[in-house]
Amino acid sequence: MTLVKVARPRINRSIDNMLNSFFEEMNFDSRTSNVWRPAMDAQEFDKNFELSFSLPGFEKDDITVSVKNNNLTLKAIKAEVKEDEDAKYLTREIARGNYERNIELPENVNTDKISAEYKSGILTLSIPKTKEALPKEIAVTVK
Repeated sequence: MTLVKVARPRINRSIDNMLNSFFEEMNFDSRTSNVWRPAMDAQEFDKNFELSFSLPGFEKDDITVSVKNNNLTLKAIKAEVKEDEDAKYLTREIARGNYERNIELPENVNTDKISAEYKSGILTLSIPKTKEALPKEIAVTVK
């Protein structure tokens, strides 16, 4: 008996790649309907981590951040806006809906001291490291 590998037609792979790329670019979480994953920048400094999230069009009261078991959950929920029934979109590129993102934090952070700032559609979280994780200076004597 001979096994023959059957390849999917090229057009199907192209469509799959296009759709996967679209949803990755748009940060849409296909597991839950109408939930978008906000774009994030993450930086590490000597004393803290800094996470910045893009949340255009949200007010600060629309945003909640919670931490449980070193898992940070960011949610931005906006009340649904009624659309004009007479309007006909020619182009529609602005993402609308709720945003949610879950981040697993490292063990060496102090989650009780997280601070947040929301300005111009960008939420910035400063997450301090624990004392044990901070860089230490050791005096070296030369003989």
